[in-house]
Amino acid sequence: MKRVLVLLLIFSSVYGYPNPIKGRVLGLENSVRSILPGANIYWAGTNFGTIANMHGEYSIQSIQDNNLLVFSFVGFKTDTVKWGGEEVIDAVLEKNLEIEEVTVVQKNKGAYISSINPIHTTHINGAELHKAACCNLSESFVTNPSVDVSYNDAITGAKQIKLLGLDGTYSQLQTENFPNLRGLATNYGLTYIPGPWLESIQVSKGAASVVNGYESITGQINANFKKPDAAEVFHFNLFGSAEGKSEINSNLSAKLSEKTSTAFFVHGENFQNRIDHNSDGFLDEPLVKQIHLFNQWKYFDGKGFMIHSGFHYLNEDRTGGQTDFRKNMERTALNPYGVNVGNERVEAYVKAGYDFDGLQHSIALISNFTKHKMNSYYGLNNYSGDEFTGYGNLIHTFSIDQPGVHTLNSGISMVYNHTDELLNQTIINVNEVVPGIFSEYTFKPNTKITAMAGIRSDFHNTFGTFITPRFHLRYSPNEHLNMRVSAGKGYRTPRIVAENSFLLANFRPLKFTKSEILEEAWNYGISVTQEVHLFERSLNIGAEYFRTDFINQLVVDRESSSEFILLAPLDGKSYANSYQLELNYELFPRLDILAAWRVNDVKQTIGNQLVRKPLSGKYKGLITMNYSDQLKKWMFDYTVQFNGGGRLPVVAGSPANLPNEFPAFTQMNAQITKYFRYWNLYAGAENLLNYVQDHPVLGADLPFGSDFDATRIWGPVMGRKFYAGIRITLNHKSKTL
Repeated sequence: MKRVLVLLLIFSSVYGYPNPIKGRVLGLENSVRSILPGANIYWAGTNFGTIANMHGEYSIQSIQDNNLLVFSFVGFKTDTVKWGGEEVIDAVLEKNLEIEEVTVVQKNKGAYISSINPIHTTHINGAELHKAACCNLSESFVTNPSVDVSYNDAITGAKQIKLLGLDGTYSQLQTENFPNLRGLATNYGLTYIPGPWLESIQVSKGAASVVNGYESITGQINANFKKPDAAEVFHFNLFGSAEGKSEINSNLSAKLSEKTSTAFFVHGENFQNRIDHNSDGFLDEPLVKQIHLFNQWKYFDGKGFMIHSGFHYLNEDRTGGQTDFRKNMERTALNPYGVNVGNERVEAYVKAGYDFDGLQHSIALISNFTKHKMNSYYGLNNYSGDEFTGYGNLIHTFSIDQPGVHTLNSGISMVYNHTDELLNQTIINVNEVVPGIFSEYTFKPNTKITAMAGIRSDFHNTFGTFITPRFHLRYSPNEHLNMRVSAGKGYRTPRIVAENSFLLANFRPLKFTKSEILEEAWNYGISVTQEVHLFERSLNIGAEYFRTDFINQLVVDRESSSEFILLAPLDGKSYANSYQLELNYELFPRLDILAAWRVNDVKQTIGNQLVRKPLSGKYKGLITMNYSDQLKKWMFDYTVQFNGGGRLPVVAGSPANLPNEFPAFTQMNAQITKYFRYWNLYAGAENLLNYVQDHPVLGADLPFGSDFDATRIWGPVMGRKFYAGIRITLNHKSKTL
């Protein structure tokens, strides 16, 4: 019975509003209206939709963070309606008198900020992901002004993201709306999600909803996979780079019945060329082999019940170090220095939900189970881990009094994690059990105001009870202006060694006195988005400010001692201020330009002194340009990033000539895509200026000596890279746009 209760605790899928939107779809030809049975109705930028019945009637559930409802029917012009909370929307489509083979539609912007969500959220869809090679999630933010991606070290290829000037560990990373890729997957998790598998990404800034847990401090990134019942029935992506890296991605979906569908995904990655452009004796990029298999199932009865499940299997092996190193060598200080990291990961999830039609409430449940095993060595350091994670969330959504005006989301959650780690001779065992309860009230009296207040209480088996309050307010005096304020608290229990294992590529050992720490911080934010008509086109302006104040934090102290790297709780102040200005404009027809500038002020107490956090850039500028011809036969993309300089860790007793600041630098990327009916070819280049950090590996000539350090990384390790690829996509005829 206990096992049944535990399974019942694992559930979640969030409906935007409890009542569905209903209406009819009609066609207009020669001033005569007619019913359009089988018309397609779906939310823009998603694969969530429905089909009108024989009377032209439809019913569709609203979804979070989307207010653009699209109506389409063969032979009629597609219409997009901006939803403002109405319960009934009727659409009248005009007869399309153009040549059948040519359809002129509005250009897909690729990324946009939700105008109805009280949480500052940017939506990134498939059109944006095609603007770069986008081989995995870490490369999906090249054109995003809010998220930075950088290497952790110069050997393993481990990457991290930064949001609001802080490491990605403070942003809750989700897949399909449940927390994922933490613990042992922290350093390489971004490379575990192939870009061609993604349907969309949502980037939320500041304190997120309490429904999704207590861990989000600076924001939340959610990646949604393509669905089995989507329009896309087959997709194939073959990628190759001039350096010899190759990737294959493919997915195939099948409808087994009107209610049941399934999809299979395959990802393979291989890079085995030993490249050392800077001639320091170390590989510029690790050798990598990865295989990732994914299977999804979905059942929807059309009456309110849905169940969606998935299963992942991933196996990866990466090897770095000196060019002469081989895995079969004996690991001694007399042989070349080498690093090897092997990961094997199995994951399963089940999401289910039921909408009680006419009763103004729904219930949703999600469960996720992960088994991750990792074995690695860095020179003479050994590190391995075995982790099991279980997550569950049960949510009840209830519309109080008037539908859509008063909404209450309440529920219970459970987090379980057991990790066994071995760092050389040190055994680290972590056992975490965290049941929680939450409630979140949303008040939307009209389209101008949305207020959301939530609170949750979690009961940690080590740190006891802690409370997480969060508040969001959106005010829109007119359809062109949106103002938001937010405030909230966040907590997280970092995996001290797992999240910092890349530091083992260093002569100094890691020193820590606690195996578990509870980080705690407040986040406050204010943002304004304004749409202005300039030369008959829309100029979108965004300005924002976010501040994060830490009460407790895990501090990585690389500076106090030349004998070790200290990982210890914060003793003093730690904060981050982030200021950003963003402009988005269609300069000429079909030529979109995004320009953004962000200033980071990040300080932390290290060695009893409040200093700028090392390896954190002072600013970031971004300009992206996208152009496609009228028939979308060609698409051209160009991106330039301006990265500000910052402070380098100054190690006690280090040579006087070692720099304590890193310089500002610029990176450029470009891509050309040629579209055909069912396939397209793309080619591009990254880091066009060929900018590479000087001496990414310190002490490269004596890797077992006291000067060896491959973790002082602030810039690109690889130089200019050229690539090309092919994409093939087939859609269901009834859903082809």
